[in-house]
Amino acid sequence: MHHLHSKRSLTDEVLIITSYDYFLQKYDIGLLKRRYAQIILIPHSTDDDYLLSATVSPLLDKFEKIHLVTNPQFDDRNQIIYELVVRKNKSIRIHPVYDFCEEILRKVYIPEDVSETNPNINANLTFGRRVRYPKKVIDVTISTLLFFLSLPLWLLSYMMIRLQSTGNVFFFQERVGMDNRNFNCIKFRSMQTDAEKHGASFSKRKDSRVFPFGGFMRMSRIDELPQLINIFKRDISLIGPRPERPIFTETFDETIAYYNVRHNIKPGITGYAQVMYAYGSGVHDARHKLMYDLYYIKKWSLALELEIIFKTVLVIFERKGR
Repeated sequence: MHHLHSKRSLTDEVLIITSYDYFLQKYDIGLLKRRYAQIILIPHSTDDDYLLSATVSPLLDKFEKIHLVTNPQFDDRNQIIYELVVRKNKSIRIHPVYDFCEEILRKVYIPEDVSETNPNINANLTFGRRVRYPKKVIDVTISTLLFFLSLPLWLLSYMMIRLQSTGNVFFFQERVGMDNRNFNCIKFRSMQTDAEKHGASFSKRKDSRVFPFGGFMRMSRIDELPQLINIFKRDISLIGPRPERPIFTETFDETIAYYNVRHNIKPGITGYAQVMYAYGSGVHDARHKLMYDLYYIKKWSLALELEIIFKTVLVIFERKGR
């Protein structure tokens, strides 16, 4: 059980999350600390008597408002806590974890266990014509503009890659696109040509396989520029879920609930998950990124699209390439 205190909260409300399964990341904790006087995270298996006597009851003596977040599928503590709150004449509001994530954290809750469900997710979730048309206009307009503005960087990258390493300037890698169709993702090569002689692996923030200018390209995202060609070929969009390699998506499909839903739309050069979640690899990080990817698909708006573009620009200029 975790107790998180905050001196900067705007209210005297307490947040209690029962059956907590680690769906919060560092950014979320910071956001919640500004909203609540105290945050209690109660894991799946907790003795209810202890919960009431040691956690909830003392809180009700100190605070007037309780915000209770529960997982209705296997959590019956909400009724116990609700009755205690009413008995002490305090105010309470109750949110299912699915609604809480979307409304407060701006992401879609993905269960930690692949066998669990989220009633707010439709497996056929995709973009309708109302979204596809403005996205196509944005893709063509910004990509064409970026291509001409970035031509000096294409020339610089060509020369530096040739100087610092041997092999092709461009790097082609099979990725999974819309409807699970594979395509060749084009990038400037940032690693030595024998980088994967021991098999496929996730790239890391400080990767020994990267040559000097390659490191700069990855940090500034210059290595992503050739993906504009993928946009012109209609393989990908400017904004969408990050296209992963088949060897990884096969694992994620089996271990992360709703993972395949992200393939209902085109992947993107940048995306909501990429600007909201720190660099990471593996199943744990893939689950967190999926929460943002599915929110993007479900809640798409022009404002969200522009926000992602703006945050991507900030990432590039702050040289926090991921």
